[in-house]
Amino acid sequence: MSKEKASKEKTPKKRKLTVYAPASSGNLSVGFDALGLALAPVDGSLLGDCVSIIPGTTDDWTLCVDGPFAHALPQDQEQNIVITSCRRFEQAARSMGVAVQPLKLSLEKRLPVGSGLGSSASSIVATLVALNHYFGRPLDRPALLQLMAEMEASISGEVHLDNIAPCLLGGLRLCIPGTARQYALPWPGHWQSVVAWPGTRLETRTAREVLPPAYDRQTVVTHGAQFALFVHELHQGGAGAAAECLVDLLAEPYRKSLLPGFATARAELTRMGALAVGISGSGPAVFCIVDDSRVAEAAAQWLQQHYVKNEAGFVHICRADLAGAREV
Repeated sequence: MSKEKASKEKTPKKRKLTVYAPASSGNLSVGFDALGLALAPVDGSLLGDCVSIIPGTTDDWTLCVDGPFAHALPQDQEQNIVITSCRRFEQAARSMGVAVQPLKLSLEKRLPVGSGLGSSASSIVATLVALNHYFGRPLDRPALLQLMAEMEASISGEVHLDNIAPCLLGGLRLCIPGTARQYALPWPGHWQSVVAWPGTRLETRTAREVLPPAYDRQTVVTHGAQFALFVHELHQGGAGAAAECLVDLLAEPYRKSLLPGFATARAELTRMGALAVGISGSGPAVFCIVDDSRVAEAAAQWLQQHYVKNEAGFVHICRADLAGAREV
């Protein structure tokens, strides 16, 4: 490759670039802080944040925010994770010898904050993928994942990729807490996940505070066995047996009191034929796994009528988003 051609490939794109990063459901009951699924509504709607880069340099990073959940974000752009991510990307890229000039960005905030659907991860992933594309991809995937993990940890207080990894890469991801290591897991193609956000907010830190500092041996052993069996059955194609493993012994017993109506929803959705019902991430969103479209429709209707608390809330029937973050 000639020097002239290589130079052109590293030149930033001068057109508007928009990246969409999908919502995700962390934990999936059996995988506390270690499992995450990217979500794609079957009706084709975008359930996730979009970040756009507007060509033309500025003296400093600037951000314009709109979208249905823009009102929930801080008015001071310096407190927005998008701007924080821009500044960290600039540091990382410049340390590699890549010239980065501040730009104007816009965030279409399509995910509610504190919902349990990976809202912060979506903003982080969309921002960093957009910047990395715009500046000629100076960060490889491991470096990008590490930077995203650091940004997520600045919000949650701990490094865990159960929202970041599926949001970036798509599908179901097995993530090693405290590291940037993650692995793809098979997801049964006939499974659908019905997710419902009631329209209320629950901070991740608050949901973590109700968890005990330690667990008894039997709980830990049972949890580990269920988690291992879930992964095994997915690889073996045992969808039914895998679904039976989706039981939360670590977080749900303590967090369910923070989700009014969850116990009733679990009982009703199970009666309808849901294979599994659980809290999405730290809540208050919930999910149920189904393998029948008629059950999915019935579950969605019930959740809309009985779990959604206000006009802001929503219900989506989803499949696994296998593409992850992408330009749109």
